[in-house]
Amino acid sequence: MENIIIRQMQADEAKAVHKIGKKAFTGLESLWVAKPKQALVAVKDGKIAGAILYKFIKAGGRKIGYVDYAFVDRDYHNQGIGNVLYKGATEYLWEQGCDALTALVKDDNVGSWGLFEKNGFARTSFVNLAKQFGFLGALKQYFTTPFCFAIGMDYYVATKNQENVVSTPNSIKQLLAFFLINALLFSVTSLRGLKYDITILVVYLMLLLLTTTTEFIGTRCSSERHWTFRLTSGGTLTCVFVNIGSLFPMIGNWYPERYEKTKAFRKAMGMTALVSWIALLILTAFLVFSRSQGMIASAAKQVGIYLLIYRMIPIYPFESFGSKRVYDWNKGIYVVMALATLVVIICSSI
Repeated sequence: MENIIIRQMQADEAKAVHKIGKKAFTGLESLWVAKPKQALVAVKDGKIAGAILYKFIKAGGRKIGYVDYAFVDRDYHNQGIGNVLYKGATEYLWEQGCDALTALVKDDNVGSWGLFEKNGFARTSFVNLAKQFGFLGALKQYFTTPFCFAIGMDYYVATKNQENVVSTPNSIKQLLAFFLINALLFSVTSLRGLKYDITILVVYLMLLLLTTTTEFIGTRCSSERHWTFRLTSGGTLTCVFVNIGSLFPMIGNWYPERYEKTKAFRKAMGMTALVSWIALLILTAFLVFSRSQGMIASAAKQVGIYLLIYRMIPIYPFESFGSKRVYDWNKGIYVVMALATLVVIICSSI
């Protein structure tokens, strides 16, 4: 668009860009936005309307342009600025002699990953990353970006020579990986010496099976028929740390093969999460109000409460558990579900 200019950020503009960036994100994400050292800004009518923060990483003997943050001021949404900004930033980074470009994108952030895909990026896995950059190169990217801490996020890569970095998820394999990784994470929790570790582990996996199965049932009720289960690759280190003192699963969800910015699509997304949330709530409520005292019932109630707490919070880093999908679809239904969940949580401690 002719009235949008993409250029390098000037040193005295860093404070203004930082302010816009913090305003663009919610929850803990806003705390991660640091004052930029390098950025490309989108200028419209003489004002900064958006920016892409970036840095360069050397990994596997190759120069990588990493997109740290990308955002558009809320006052300038729906004006085509994102398209121009992402395209301009991609072209600029290639011009700097990069061999590959990378970015972290939240699983349901349609607007962002859609723009990345338009500019040659593709979602990839750590295994594919290691194939392209070597194990040490992949490991360096894992720890020099928020990849290791970013719960519910995926890594995207673009390469000059169109190397095969695409990770095509197979639902069965991804489900197996989801349960295996969460079982391994539970071993961190068990270091605290919990009684009945095996019982709790089995109950934990059964409740995860309940949520993934009922979410799948929700996909069958939607107009969007092509869904794939995927374990997101970001945030493993965060999950390890949290599991030292609690239970916190890696994020795995059913995702549609194509996304649309429509009301009908938001309903389809919301319904899948709602069905799963209702199932978990009913089971946990039954265990709480029936005052079941058996070993398995007590373990299921304890784990169910943990999962309900995560599921009711619609902001990062909890939104990928499903409540954000419900919130975006129907705020009234979200409020009813959140209140019902809160009642069950409170009653469980009485």
